[in-house]
Amino acid sequence: MPTERFLRLSDEKKKMILRASVDEFARVPFDKVSINQIIKKAEISRGSFYTYFEDKTDVLRYIFQDTKRQYQDFCRKNLVDNGGDFWKMVDDMFHQVLHREYSGQLARLFQNVISYTEAEKFMMMLRDSCEDGQNMDEWLYERVDKSNMRVKSLEEFRVLIEMCMMSILIAFAQRYKNGEAIETVEWSFSRKMDILKNGALVHKES
Repeated sequence: MPTERFLRLSDEKKKMILRASVDEFARVPFDKVSINQIIKKAEISRGSFYTYFEDKTDVLRYIFQDTKRQYQDFCRKNLVDNGGDFWKMVDDMFHQVLHREYSGQLARLFQNVISYTEAEKFMMMLRDSCEDGQNMDEWLYERVDKSNMRVKSLEEFRVLIEMCMMSILIAFAQRYKNGEAIETVEWSFSRKMDILKNGALVHKES
């Protein structure tokens, strides 16, 4: 975790360090990441870096946590602003993930982490950084307009969220790993959401 000294920095300074770090982790595999490159681009001293983070693993953990926090904040604000429309929130989240600044760098970062020989350790780190996801699920469930949904419990709602988030991750991979055209990715995601909302079975009239 970043130190209190880092957390007391201005938002602009924290953003500069985060962007420099994401760029470096996206540039090369984890074992080739250079702290010198990070501090050069972030315009900080090596001494300052080590008053903010323990090492590059600590920086990577912060990237995961900050990315999670940004998306959670986005979902909270979006759901409140749209009056509890779950499907609009998911659709807006999809476009946020695909079009936000640094999406391409984040994709390369994840590829570089996964390709590293100790990838399992970092996947555990990613999971741990998202361990408060259940609280987020509860927050959403309390505020979602469920009047036209078949979801009747928090457990069912979590299944729905999981399917939606997996669809977004698949779209992310289609775009940034496979290089598919944005129109193709959007069509594929739209079809998945249509099936989730309306079901795959044809209901025959009795």
